[in-house]
Amino acid sequence: MVLGDSLAVGVGQARPDCQMAAVTGITSERYVQFFSGMRHVRTAIISLGVNDGEGAATQDNLSRLRARVRADTVYWLLTGGNPHARDAIRAVAVRFGDRLIYAAPLAGADRIHPDRTGYARLAAETRSAGGGNSPPASRYQDFLSPASAYQAFPNIKVWNGPHNLNGATVNGARPP
Repeated sequence: MVLGDSLAVGVGQARPDCQMAAVTGITSERYVQFFSGMRHVRTAIISLGVNDGEGAATQDNLSRLRARVRADTVYWLLTGGNPHARDAIRAVAVRFGDRLIYAAPLAGADRIHPDRTGYARLAAETRSAGGGNSPPASRYQDFLSPASAYQAFPNIKVWNGPHNLNGATVNGARPP
């Protein structure tokens, strides 16, 4: 399951085996208002907080979100933007024993979003439970069904399958 903002949208495109609940530009406060939880999944990938302002309760929001995520392995993506968010993500990941992936070295000109090659690298990193040194995780899909994802996010557009990737259509697909 891929959760979060525009970076999550890109990772979700690179991980078509995953269900996705991601909204470009969403803040952690807005996201946690609508995310009521999910059934247990093998892998959760979270990118959230970079759109928060300095005064936002980012760490509290991310902690509330993380408490609702049930997964064997949870990855948090750290971007090059918003140091306040990076500190909050690190603190939450440490608290829950989650894994951090530094996406900043893969970022393009905006210092946040990777190109397609960068998204492919993030996808590969999240497929391996050993942080890149273990064999890829099973292809077994233990993710929310599309119907369950839409129920979990009644007021947010949940994107599944081909969609908009950081403002550009992918493979001729149109965003919903």
